[in-house]
Amino acid sequence: MMHPSRTAKTLLSLALAATLLTTVAHAQSLSPKWEDLTSADFVKALQQSGGVCMLPMGSIEKFGPSGPLGTNLYLSRLVALEAAKKEYALVFPEFYATITTGASTLAGTINYSTHLQEELLTESIGEMARNGCKKILLVNGNSSNTSFLAFFLNSVNQTPHDYALYTIYGPEFPVFAAQYAKLPKEMQPSAPGVDGHGGEERIAAMLAYYPDLVHLDRAHDEPTSTGHGTANEQGAPPRHLASGFMDSLSSGYTGDAAGATAVRGKALVAYVVDRLVTALQQIKADNTTIQVEKQFFERRESPQIK
Repeated sequence: MMHPSRTAKTLLSLALAATLLTTVAHAQSLSPKWEDLTSADFVKALQQSGGVCMLPMGSIEKFGPSGPLGTNLYLSRLVALEAAKKEYALVFPEFYATITTGASTLAGTINYSTHLQEELLTESIGEMARNGCKKILLVNGNSSNTSFLAFFLNSVNQTPHDYALYTIYGPEFPVFAAQYAKLPKEMQPSAPGVDGHGGEERIAAMLAYYPDLVHLDRAHDEPTSTGHGTANEQGAPPRHLASGFMDSLSSGYTGDAAGATAVRGKALVAYVVDRLVTALQQIKADNTTIQVEKQFFERRESPQIK
């Protein structure tokens, strides 16, 4: 027969284990979606995330004949949420007021003025910081945003603030062609040149997670730079910066979505999610950026010649 004191210790251990499991289960049950949480759970989620928050940035623009207008928006949000399952962080509602000027001649594209984009992004980040996000990662899912975000990050440093701001495009789509040789077979394109704006890569990811929104049967309904459509515009003159790719391709469609598969889409998403998880871990471990910025603003108030 078990000694009474030993029995008490065993029961105490079981009780503590049950409490721990309950605590862990509750922590894991917290949604990473900002808008899903109650006010009280938001505070807990902020603590669990260590003040690390993500702002997915996509776009609403024509994405070839096969993809929905919100392709970039869906995928930037998807990648952020999948990463948060592995490395918890709060995810702000997706941001679609981004650079789409090049596609603004095409039906369905939403294009805001640059000053409004900058103001809205500034206000959104300010609200995230005011609510306790001290490390904010802009998860960019629209290649047209890259130059804008470089300018934006520089402009942020004109004003003192108490948060660190990061931006990342590398772990998002596209997976650059130079990387393919080092990647597993299931991540490889079906043929050279099929990836692009409206092409196989992102359509594969959409097919894996949002199949009802994809129309592969329409992949050859429009002109494309691969020559599969009604015209081949590869011989068009070089583009200029005023309107981007629209100068050389009036359909806004490059590559060929017809060969997209859910298998490739799953593999691509898993790949970019793992890279985003690594970025989140590095951001959580970053203990210098906010301090360095504080020193920068202090020195900026009293510049000295050295």
